[in-house]
Formats: sequence, structure tokens, C-alpha cells
Amino acid sequence: MIGAQSPRISIQPKRKSSDGDDAGLLFSAYAYKLDEWQAATLACWLGKDAAGQYNVMSAGLSVPRQNGKNSCLEAREFFGLIVNGEKILHTAHQVRTSKKSFRRLVQIFTDKRHPEITALVKQIRYTNGEEAIELHNGGHIEFSARSRQAARGFDGISLIVYDEAQELTDDQVDAIMATLAASATGNRQIIYTGTPPYPGCPGNVFRRRREISLKDAGPHDAWHEWSVEAASADEINITDRALWYETNPALGLRLSEDFTAEECRTMSADGFCRERLGWWSPALAEREDKALPAAEWAACASTAPKPNGKTAYGVKFTADGSEVVLAGAVIPPDGPARISLIDRRPTGHGTRWLAE
Repeated sequence: MIGAQSPRISIQPKRKSSDGDDAGLLFSAYAYKLDEWQAATLACWLGKDAAGQYNVMSAGLSVPRQNGKNSCLEAREFFGLIVNGEKILHTAHQVRTSKKSFRRLVQIFTDKRHPEITALVKQIRYTNGEEAIELHNGGHIEFSARSRQAARGFDGISLIVYDEAQELTDDQVDAIMATLAASATGNRQIIYTGTPPYPGCPGNVFRRRREISLKDAGPHDAWHEWSVEAASADEINITDRALWYETNPALGLRLSEDFTAEECRTMSADGFCRERLGWWSPALAEREDKALPAAEWAACASTAPKPNGKTAYGVKFTADGSEVVLAGAVIPPDGPARISLIDRRPTGHGTRWLAE
């Protein structure tokens, strides 16, 4: 018995043809054969209209962890680089996730068993925070941990991949979207992949993308979701093994029923529903935990010159170490303290001011 190869939710535009079969065959020749569900998702992403243009502009994939969503991305990127010569930006929330995706694709392009593939490579850049693969045909892929500055300097991107999309923020999207505008091709595509947002993670972009797809899908929107639907975790029978198979397409292939049973016994009900059953919690849709109300924080803004007084600086890293922020504060003899954001950047791009 294997997991459901068709998602509970499938939204995709009609297509005249698709490069999906060719992409799947190419990937299987140099990496491994895709599962049925992965091949079907890829066929949607690479679907074409009557004019021969890719007709999916925004695609979302929500599937529980460890089912193989990254293989869908690798097959899409491999085909885009070799056949289309696309310029691709692959972003993830965590540095280690971005590096892992980079290493997996590099392994294919450097496999000495396939000299016809290694011969396509112009250069591979291993510099921390600037990992990239460039081909002689113009194909180019950059890997980056996300920040507001991570997309600066990338021009002519035609494909953007948002891995770990449940962590994606509006600031990051605003900074990255401009890279698509200068694409030299007529095809532009954005792919969001991830799992339902957990308590405390941003999740607003991925959730909004889902709501648009479900309620007001446009002619170029796609969404695939393996999930269970319920108003609360209490409504879900987490011990129902049929639900495990309905929500995990790799169960019986790469995921084992025995270990899923162990997850069920060990994890919280909410956690198991979200991480293993793909449950999108309605109760968390509008939940925001902020240290200060947004209106009160905005009311503190000032355009007045920096006052004289005792000055202090603070440095803060994100939990995964991918981004660092420098802030300064001045405490004048009278009046409230003034706090300013001085700089914010990914750690992989240098932080000389830390030593200054």
C-alpha cells in the first residue's frame, strides 16, 4: 500500500501540452525516477498554452514533510537549466536548507559517470552565501537564504523558487519580486513549496497564496495540497491510518507506517496534524504575537535629527543564523530614547561592521 498519488486539492490551469514528461525522463536519466504524484505536479508546472508558453505563473505545493517535494523542484530546475537555459533564484528560509538544495543539484552536475552533463557546466560557485551553478548555454541558478537584501543584484530571473514558504514574509517577497520584471524571456514563474504554518512562524504569504488559489484562482494559478480538513485538531482522528495514506504520497515508498505510528505517539496532536497530515489550522489564520501593537510602534516614528546623549548598539542574529541586524539607540538627557535600524543583511554576504 502506498500513499495517495492525487492531492486532496488540485487547482491547475488547462493546458494544450506540457514539458513535464520530457523533464521527468531527463531527470530519471541522471538522478532518479519521480513518483507518480511528483511527475503529475511537474506536468502542471511545465504546462503550455496554445502559443507554447508556460501557463502557470504562480504555483503552490503544500505536502507534509519528507514526502519528496524537493525532488519536484530539482527536476524543474534541472530541466529549466539544461533545456531552457533559464536564470533561476532558489531561496529558502534557513542557510542549511539552501545549501542542501545546492549540494543535491551540484551532485548531478558533477557526476563523472555522465560527462555529457559535466561538459555543460561553465562554473560552480561554492562561496558561502553565493552558491551558484552556471552553464555554457546561459542557464544559471543562484541559491540564497532569504532576507530583504538577498535578491539584490540578481537580474533577468525567470523562475523564483520559495522553499520553506511557510516562513516567507512580505518584506522578502517585495525585495525579490522585482527580479522577475527584467526577465528576458516571456515565461515567468514563481513556485511556493512548504508545509502549513506552525504557531510563531510568519506564514502570511504562503497562507495568502493558498487563499487566493482556493477562493479566487486566476488563469495562471496552480495549487496542489495533500491535507486533512478540520476546524480543530480535536476533530481529527490522528490514529486513523487511512488518513496517513491520504495525506502522505510517499508513505509506503520512503516513509514507513511504523515510524509514522511513532510520530503519532510522540508528537502533540496539533503538531502531528500539521506536520504529518498537512492540516491548515483556521484558528491560526489571523494570529499574530507581537511585542508591541503595530499602531503604538508606528506612533513612535520620528524624522527629528539624532539627539545628543548616551549611545548604545545592539546586534541580533536570526534563530538559524542566516541574517543579522545592527540597531542603535540614543538616550538623551531628557525625553524618550531614540532607536534606529542601522543595517540588516544575510550573514553570508559579509558583516564587516560587526568588527567596527
